[in-house]
Amino acid sequence: MQHLRKRKLPTLSMAPMIDCVFLLLIFLMVSTTFAPIPGLRVQLPPPIAPPLSVQQAIVVRIANPAPGETEGTILMSGAGPEAIVGTGEMFNRLLNAPEASKSRLTLMAERDVFHGQIVRVMDIAKRAGIDNIGFAIAR
Repeated sequence: MQHLRKRKLPTLSMAPMIDCVFLLLIFLMVSTTFAPIPGLRVQLPPPIAPPLSVQQAIVVRIANPAPGETEGTILMSGAGPEAIVGTGEMFNRLLNAPEASKSRLTLMAERDVFHGQIVRVMDIAKRAGIDNIGFAIAR
């Protein structure tokens, strides 16, 4: 009597196929080069002297923070003599400024000033009733 063996069905092992796919993926990632996306070229107009109405506006200048500090010094002019002010004093000076100078606020911030401080100054100006805020380059 012969023993008949049961035939096993052939199976396909997935582990080697997954290894090959990962190796192909790594090879493609390493060998692919990405072309840099060029930026937009913008032609800015040359700086001109501001009109008299802007020169008479309130000017708030924020200096770069000192090393180890998070906020820069705020200098304010146009609503009295130029002086170093804190945020509370700046609000009072803006509120008590003559109506002619409250029509516009020019904000000048140096390069290393954090955006949070600029936004706080803008919020103070809005609360004081100044809606027209312009930006200038601090030199």
